[in-house]
Amino acid sequence: MEELLLEYPYKANARMMLAGIGLFGAGAGEMAYEALTNDRGLILNGIFTFLVHGATIFYWCVAAVCMLFVLVAIFALARSWATPGVLRLTSTELLLPPNVFVRKAIAIRLSGITGINVHTMYKERFIYVYHAGGKASVNQSMLPNSEAFDRLFTALTAKVRGKSR
Repeated sequence: MEELLLEYPYKANARMMLAGIGLFGAGAGEMAYEALTNDRGLILNGIFTFLVHGATIFYWCVAAVCMLFVLVAIFALARSWATPGVLRLTSTELLLPPNVFVRKAIAIRLSGITGINVHTMYKERFIYVYHAGGKASVNQSMLPNSEAFDRLFTALTAKVRGKSR
């Protein structure tokens, strides 16, 4: 019988997403303005040199990349609100909900997990779960709080270590 050990809502942090939308939106606007009004070349770190036309293309490319980030963030936020995901740890598997990059929920059998670690990048923590099908990650900012992240890591580690005993 499968026993539910932990269950948490798993969705994009609206405040972080809105901040990112604002930051990258402003970046896109600034780069588009630079492209529209550009009348000189550009030297990047003394390595890349662009003439006027090349600099204008570079500015448009940066503006496009910034807008792509804005669109992905808007899509992630909308999807998170429309279909909030739930992360579940049961006695036999870890179930990760779909997200912007993965359309289907991922069910990872605890017996198939080969490794677990926590990675910190720019003050953001991730649990990496290595399993027979590859690698999955759990982002701390998508859980309700850091205590939920810590409880999940502790419970998951205990269950995986317990499988070999």
